[in-house]
Amino acid sequence: MQDETSLRWEDLAIDDSLEALPRLLQYTQSPIALQRLVHVKQLSDVCLQTDLPTLVNSVLPIIRKLEEDEEYVVRQHLVEQVVKVGVGVMVKEVVASDALPALPPPPVPMTDSYVMEILEGEEISKLELFKTTPYRTLILETFLPMLARMLSDQSPEVRTVCSSGLVSLSKCMNTVDLGPHVLTVVLQLAHDDENEEMRMTAAGLLADMCGVIGADLVRQFVAPEIISLAEDPVFRVRKASALNLAKICKVAGPADTKNRLLPAYVRLTRDDMYRVRKACAESLVEMSKEVDSATRRGELVSVFAGLLEDSSKFVRNAALQHLGRFISTLAGDEDPVPSLLIEKFIGMAQIDTGDATTDAELRLHCAFSFPAVVQAVEGGDKAGKGGWLALVDAFQVLVRDVMWNVRKTLSCSLHEIAKLLEPQLVERDLLQVFELFLRDSEEVKVGVISHIYEFLSVLSPLCRESYLHTLTEIFDSGSPLNWRMRHIVAMQLPKLINLFEMKSVQHNILPLVVNLIRDPVAEVRTSSFAAVASMLELKGGNQGKVQVEIIREMTALAVSTTYVDRVSFLCICQILATGKALMATGPPEEEDERRKLRILELCNLMQKQKLLTFAVKLKEDKTSNVRVACWNLLTSIPEDFLAKHKELRKGVEELEADEVVMKTVRKVYLYPALEDSKEGEEAGADVGIKGETTESSKGGVAPAQAQAGRGDT
Repeated sequence: MQDETSLRWEDLAIDDSLEALPRLLQYTQSPIALQRLVHVKQLSDVCLQTDLPTLVNSVLPIIRKLEEDEEYVVRQHLVEQVVKVGVGVMVKEVVASDALPALPPPPVPMTDSYVMEILEGEEISKLELFKTTPYRTLILETFLPMLARMLSDQSPEVRTVCSSGLVSLSKCMNTVDLGPHVLTVVLQLAHDDENEEMRMTAAGLLADMCGVIGADLVRQFVAPEIISLAEDPVFRVRKASALNLAKICKVAGPADTKNRLLPAYVRLTRDDMYRVRKACAESLVEMSKEVDSATRRGELVSVFAGLLEDSSKFVRNAALQHLGRFISTLAGDEDPVPSLLIEKFIGMAQIDTGDATTDAELRLHCAFSFPAVVQAVEGGDKAGKGGWLALVDAFQVLVRDVMWNVRKTLSCSLHEIAKLLEPQLVERDLLQVFELFLRDSEEVKVGVISHIYEFLSVLSPLCRESYLHTLTEIFDSGSPLNWRMRHIVAMQLPKLINLFEMKSVQHNILPLVVNLIRDPVAEVRTSSFAAVASMLELKGGNQGKVQVEIIREMTALAVSTTYVDRVSFLCICQILATGKALMATGPPEEEDERRKLRILELCNLMQKQKLLTFAVKLKEDKTSNVRVACWNLLTSIPEDFLAKHKELRKGVEELEADEVVMKTVRKVYLYPALEDSKEGEEAGADVGIKGETTESSKGGVAPAQAQAGRGDT
């Protein structure tokens, strides 16, 4: 093989004049590993454009040679590609036969990403790919034997991708073929007494295959095999068994789990090797989910208590890391959470193991699982004084932790804890924390601001009103360059508006919205449009004043000399015309009719307030982005409303006669997939009028909401 350290640029050159298939065949046999790797990665895309006879006669011989490539990374990517090839060729035949009309429409040409989308979908078994022509030739006779051989590869990376590939192919197989072609391969690995790596691979594969091969085969073959591996003389095999037992329990069923698999797991928790016991601590949460309540609260609580007091600090720390999640599996059971577990969990807030790094990690785990523990101590009901009082001191310690990631974790979940508490407990114990997080660093502050609506909605109305000023403070205290904070609040404004009295909305929220719709950052502006529409939906006192102010601001946008403002005006009108800001208020069966009636009311309101009159005038705007936004609005208006207002219909017709508008519409809205093709370039060419430079000619046109982006006319 050529020494790649002495390669010249000319050696790496690829003949681009070759067609895809000849180039693949030539360079996958190159003496240069890099060239082989690059073209192996193209294998599935090329094969999906090749007919089956050519694939079998020309490509399969190359694949067989690459199976023994000296570079493990080539073999690794080869496995990934052959799985896509095998599944893709079968899917291609199904698509061509229209055997399943519900299949997502494939791109032309078909891509491996589309194949993976099908492969990872839940409906793949309904495709019955095993009935296709390539199934036997490619899957049963070529790729499955190849994966079986490569499961014994010296490289762990290759073995890992082989395992996942075998599971993927199994999803496409006929159930009668799973036993002889797949399960037997895995069982042979499990019986390889000379190579512990193969037995470890088998333990993982047995677990991963369970969901595919079904409960009967799992009980008959997999359960006995994993129990045998759990007693293997090599601790690494026993560790692999401990980590995978829960997956097998899920399919084996409650009876086999309790009578056969759980005893094997309990034995592993008492293993002489601490690494095996540590693996048990890491997998105990998943085991807890697969047993009944009595077993969970009896045997597993006892097992976990033992792991928490293990002689090895590594086992103890692993158990503590999963303690909160284990407690969460006890939620909903009748009896209270054992006090020993609660005491250990509370102690994590101020733990001192002698290792600062370990202590910080454990406090982070404690913070992460805190809401789940709050829910568990009260059985998922509203937390009363008993459960919360046991946890509140630890909570107050964690929210003042020196590590910002601990505080950020709690700031992101503060609203979830608030939902579990009575309002008086929230106002007594969480409001101070809420204020503390708002004054914290940006990393922490963003967590609580992202869920400010959910937190404020838990408060009593009177208390909630007193915290309305926090919205203004978020804007005033932040840097003008930190637009993401404004964006986060803007997205929540439509819901926040409905939390407060109309007078408060007029004096506090309305000024914020007025500023946001003129924000210098497009993402912030577009997020605020729904809030403008929501304000027109408000009912109650002062509604007229709010509505008048909103109409005035929208009118100002419509006649602005800045094209961004004019596009913003049209986008807000479009939200009103489509009802995107409407909140569901009734049963689903009545919602559609109510929505249609309310949209017509909003259209009538826009017509009465002359907003649609201003909108129609913008069909002649000199900036093409504005005209495109105008087309979006007018074509979004309900047909029966358009029929009653001839000027709106005429506006649609004039815009559809506008060459620039329609070419942009075809490119961005109707045929976006053609954008990179020659046809798309022709259909969406950015042609200006009278030398005008359009936004699309500066790098593409986004949908109308995103067009409200930048610059003045």
